[in-house]
Amino acid sequence: MSNGLSAMAFPVATLLLIVAFVYPLFGKKSYYCTNVCPYGSLQELADKCVPYKLKMKPATVKHLDKFREAVWAMLMLCLWTGVWFGWVDYEPFSAFILQSASWIVVVIAAVFVVLSAVVPRPYCRFVCPMGTLFKISQSSK
Repeated sequence: MSNGLSAMAFPVATLLLIVAFVYPLFGKKSYYCTNVCPYGSLQELADKCVPYKLKMKPATVKHLDKFREAVWAMLMLCLWTGVWFGWVDYEPFSAFILQSASWIVVVIAAVFVVLSAVVPRPYCRFVCPMGTLFKISQSSK
């Protein structure tokens, strides 16, 4: 999207974005994260591979939620001020294109996928900027 969208891709991307925000209104809260987002789907698949799951205390989850909100606020500030737009290059989605992904992105993506075997979708729940935006939109209903 940073290089623009073709006329053919724009309607599809717009429809996916609308569906991602409309589905939570009908009770499908994490539909986008588990079924549309490739990285969320990969974490969901890794989650199914190991039956043992780490139990996190509610206080830990609350602190991690606050961390995600702080990361989102920092990233939005960087985006709006133009200070460090390069943070987009560190999104784990680029790990799906190994020819163009940096090794650090591949490592970050792999760490979160391995971690998701014992903690359900850790990147989606505690780091993802898009997940934060969805959570904000869900809580404002």
